Amino acid sequence: MPFYEYVCQGCGHKFELMRPRSESKLGAECPNCKKEAKKVISGVSHYSASAPDSASHKKDGWNEKMWISQRKMEDQKIKNPDPLKPWREERAKTLGYGMEKWTEWANEEKGKKQKEKDYGENWKGREA
Repeated sequence: MPFYEYVCQGCGHKFELMRPRSESKLGAECPNCKKEAKKVISGVSHYSASAPDSASHKKDGWNEKMWISQRKMEDQKIKNPDPLKPWREERAKTLGYGMEKWTEWANEEKGKKQKEKDYGENWKGREA
């Protein structure tokens, strides 16, 4: 038996009744004020079935995977904003260098390349 939706003319109360199709055109009595209620057309939900290997199913699956991966990336950024920090700390600990040392070394290398560019190979051994 289907459900039918009714609205009371007196108090405006909405309610549903389950009744046979043969009684679908009949009115109903409001459970609140006992006045006449009119049947209304309610929103109908529908579902269309399709094959599991259809293009729409594949697209939905792909969109869902994309959404999930984006959420995971966002969650990871919130939980661990600098994912390379543990690697940098471990490297500094094993090699004995901190970030300042690495920066200093990089500047020295730049200076060496600049001297080599300016003077050629002759500047080596005269760093002091």
